[in-house]
Amino acid sequence: MPDDLREEEAKLKTELAVYARLLVELGLLEFKGGNLSVRIGEEDMLITRRSAAKGLAADEDLEVGRTSVFSVEDAGSFEASSALEIHRAVYQATDARAVVHAHPSKTVSLSFFHDALVPIDENGLLYLRPRVSVVAPPSLFGWNLAAEDMANCLRTENVVVQKWHGTFAKGRDLAEAFHRTRAVEFMSAHLIRVQQLKEHLGEPALPPTVMADVIGGVPGRGLRKME
Repeated sequence: MPDDLREEEAKLKTELAVYARLLVELGLLEFKGGNLSVRIGEEDMLITRRSAAKGLAADEDLEVGRTSVFSVEDAGSFEASSALEIHRAVYQATDARAVVHAHPSKTVSLSFFHDALVPIDENGLLYLRPRVSVVAPPSLFGWNLAAEDMANCLRTENVVVQKWHGTFAKGRDLAEAFHRTRAVEFMSAHLIRVQQLKEHLGEPALPPTVMADVIGGVPGRGLRKME
């Protein structure tokens, strides 16, 4: 392996360990739950292995393997996360360079009741619009059977929820995929809290539907245009 690829792989493995540990520390994942992956080159991905411990302190303790994005017969597939086919489908269908699968509890709870989550708070609208689809696999523990449907949702959305189970967030890198995972749990907390408060305070005042031309509303300060 060329030195530049070896250095890139080492850097990405360290990042995988950092964000895996953060997911556990922030209550978005059980100690051995979930999985994370990142593209390396155009043909391969690095992905956490089955039952890898996500909450260990040392970066080198997280088990990460390399496998093909396209070939199901790749030798690394047999040790990779049990949700490997969803990661593959996302990379094949989108321009994602990283995928984070977590188990944010409030979002999972809402998935018992809804087939889509629509953000009502301003930050949720900024990071997750137009919606977060909820996709139900056809059988218990059959999450890879919904891989194509979930990947199709991520063509136009940033996060998709697997009903009763967890979230899959895409990103240009692990930082963005992690940020979107946090964002969907914040959004879910607002949805639950507003619904609870309506009984006592009446109908809420929701954000306006007309959007500013730039984030913050004031042009000429180097702010990007809203997408």
